[in-house]
Formats: sequence, structure tokens, C-alpha cells
Amino acid sequence: MSNQLRQTSTSLKVLSYFLNDIGTKRSGAEVTLATNVASGTLYPLLARFEKAGWLASEWENTSPVELGRPRRRFYRLTGQGQTCARTALAEIQFGGALSWQP
Repeated sequence: MSNQLRQTSTSLKVLSYFLNDIGTKRSGAEVTLATNVASGTLYPLLARFEKAGWLASEWENTSPVELGRPRRRFYRLTGQGQTCARTALAEIQFGGALSWQP
């Protein structure tokens, strides 16, 4: 598992979103709405973070029939992800303030 993933402004925006409420499980749809990152960009990014050990995910346990919709997959930062996300975000700081806003 790698601590060195190439970061883009989009990946940093997603990491920042997860850091804002550590431990909360978020669906991809929630992340898309909060970050304005298109699903075609977001899901490969989430998969990359999960493969690196930065995110963990799990499917809803309820049947889609009971839900009346497809099951959702929920993502959350791991301990390693928290550390790596903070490090990645700290690397873009200038004078103690982020150079961009999520």
C-alpha cells in the first residue's frame, strides 16, 4: 500500500471532504454533490484511494427490494488515509493557509 499517490486538485478536494467529518461513511453520490466532482472522475479516484489503503468501503446491508432503490456503497477514511490526506493537503499550504478552497 502506497503513501505516495499523485495528487490533483480534484483528489485533494475529495480528501478534504472526507477529512471534514472523519469516521462518517459517505456514499459516492454524497461526495459528488458536496465536491462537484463528476461520477466518471470520482469513482476511479475512490477505487485508487481504496486500493492504496486510504479508504475503506462497504455495501449497505439492506436488500435493494426493501430499499426500493439500488444499494449504496459507503466510503470512509482509514487511519492511514487520514495521515496521508493531511500530509498531501499540508504540502499545498502557503503561509499556513490553503491555496485553494474545497
